[in-house]
Amino acid sequence: MRSLAVICLLSLAGCIGTPDQPRVEGFGAPDALHFVYSAQTNTVMSENDDGVAERLRRDWLAEALRAHGMCYDGYVVDTRRLVVDPDGPFANGGNIVYSGRCL
Repeated sequence: MRSLAVICLLSLAGCIGTPDQPRVEGFGAPDALHFVYSAQTNTVMSENDDGVAERLRRDWLAEALRAHGMCYDGYVVDTRRLVVDPDGPFANGGNIVYSGRCL
């Protein structure tokens, strides 16, 4: 019975998110002034546009723009939308897609 309990606890341990998990993101620039950035959401990194998760995504966006040598004078996000994963009725994630332009 104890071994069954240990096995159950170990299997649940894999479900716990860690802060060191890699972020899943995408970046595209159709031209030198416009960009499209996406960041994956899940239960921990919720899709809400307020709070810690959104601040992290905005920081990641700024890092991606710097890494691609874009928007040295700042940028504007024109649209922000959630694209839900089509993994069935119990899916709990998607991508937040930011479209914007450099100033």
